[in-house]
Amino acid sequence: MRFSSPLYIVCLALDIQLRGRTPLFVANHSLVDTLCSMPKPQLIETRERYTVFGSITTRWKDNDVYGHVNNAVYNSWMDTAVTEFFRQGEPGLPHTRMIPFGVETRLTFHRSIAHPDEVETGLRVERIGNKSVRCGVGIFSRGETEAAAWGHMIHAWVDRETKQSVTIPDEVRKGLESALMKETEQ
Repeated sequence: MRFSSPLYIVCLALDIQLRGRTPLFVANHSLVDTLCSMPKPQLIETRERYTVFGSITTRWKDNDVYGHVNNAVYNSWMDTAVTEFFRQGEPGLPHTRMIPFGVETRLTFHRSIAHPDEVETGLRVERIGNKSVRCGVGIFSRGETEAAAWGHMIHAWVDRETKQSVTIPDEVRKGLESALMKETEQ
């Protein structure tokens, strides 16, 4: 339980000291909340949990003023990994009648990457619904086992002309199933 963990007790003590006796569970947002909710080592994504891999080249302009790749670039890499996977299953994209629309994105950072690092993306399909799919993506420095960042994107299939959601086409579904995460991994 969260309230009895040693990490929680330390975070509570820090929070009380930083905010002058306002307990962590009373105020919803603080630096300590963020620090205490960082990924635990056992929750860090690793390479073997992904099925499809791609390579990305960093560019000098990807680095921000702090000397590492800007957060927005990681989202771009994730989008590229998912889009390329979709295009493998449906080579006509983006010119098909039924197209995927991104409806949700989430990304967790573990450590930074900087140019000129070489980057690999790992992809897995986590869930296939009737009209949407959730793809998980891990972002790795080349050859590293632990992901520098990981997240997911949910795409809903829509009719290009009407912009109404539609059932995922059968041929697309078959391609998605090829990277579906096994139940024991979820």
